[in-house]
Amino acid sequence: MARVNWVEGLALFAVEWKRTGISAEDWCKENSYPWGTAKKYITVKRAKALLEKSLTEGQLQITNSRIGSANKNANSRIPKTGKAKAKRDGPLTERESELLPDICEENNCELDFAPDEYGLTLKEADFVFHYLKTDSRVEAYRLAGYEGQGNTAYVGASRLYRKDKVSKAIRALKKRVRERYSAELDEIVEQLVAITRADPNAVTQYRRVNCRYCWGEEHRYQWRDESEYDRAERKAAADSKPPPDSGGFGFVSNADPNPDCPRCNGEGEGEIKIADTRDLDSDSQHYYLGVKQGKNGIEVLTESKQAARAMLIKILETRKEGEDGSVMNIMPIPTTDSVDEWEKIAQAQQDKSLGK
Repeated sequence: MARVNWVEGLALFAVEWKRTGISAEDWCKENSYPWGTAKKYITVKRAKALLEKSLTEGQLQITNSRIGSANKNANSRIPKTGKAKAKRDGPLTERESELLPDICEENNCELDFAPDEYGLTLKEADFVFHYLKTDSRVEAYRLAGYEGQGNTAYVGASRLYRKDKVSKAIRALKKRVRERYSAELDEIVEQLVAITRADPNAVTQYRRVNCRYCWGEEHRYQWRDESEYDRAERKAAADSKPPPDSGGFGFVSNADPNPDCPRCNGEGEGEIKIADTRDLDSDSQHYYLGVKQGKNGIEVLTESKQAARAMLIKILETRKEGEDGSVMNIMPIPTTDSVDEWEKIAQAQQDKSLGK
């Protein structure tokens, strides 16, 4: 089954639209293009742009025989279920690269995005656009035209998200967004609110989990599987010790404690859990700074909630009366990455603004 060539489809539509004025939806239906997907790529706006963009009508002209051939073979591009591949999944052609700014505009993406910089295919580029818009892997995966539902969609979306070139593009575009709007008051306030609202448990947790005797048969030692027990049995034999006690198999390390366990008295065992920081939500991403490997282990670095609240209060309370008697918010935005230095410079700028 051949993949749908949306570039060729747009060119065919452009010629027919210029000749007859047919609507994009009617043309797609006549030529067996699935409108639900085709409306992203075949539009009057794009047809006009294709006709006007440094191309003469003679260069774009497609013969009637080719149009007839395209119509005749339309079904060969469309699966029997009536669904088509949403986008060609291969290296971008020159024409596809030219059409990407239109895709970006339709998806409300304010960035100048060049997928060729990251080696993305058209579908991968669309996934990046939708992920930036929705902040959801599965939703972006679906909107980009990939197939799958439920767990299948989640696995496919996660696998695509983890691809080096895709994650690199997402990180680069997010960084570009932050740099473009870092000096805006609303963005600063949003970041501070996110820090104060973030749940520390989303980054690190201290939790109580079951001990080995909690759920074992008759509260005897429970093993993960037979392989673990066999290793312990062989070691005991080598040390001339009796076989180890067995309370069965199936131990799960993060299960809740058994309140009736006589060994731990229902309290279980304490452990520290560090979340996969690649999957933090938006608030936690602002709160989380990174990790540091020290002689005592891994140290998780986070923003200070107290400092963020102090900054937020200063921003909201700093006011100055205008010449017309109105109240204006004053928001000094010093350039520094240090919280302490930020507060010091911000206070000086506020005092100067308020005439102190």
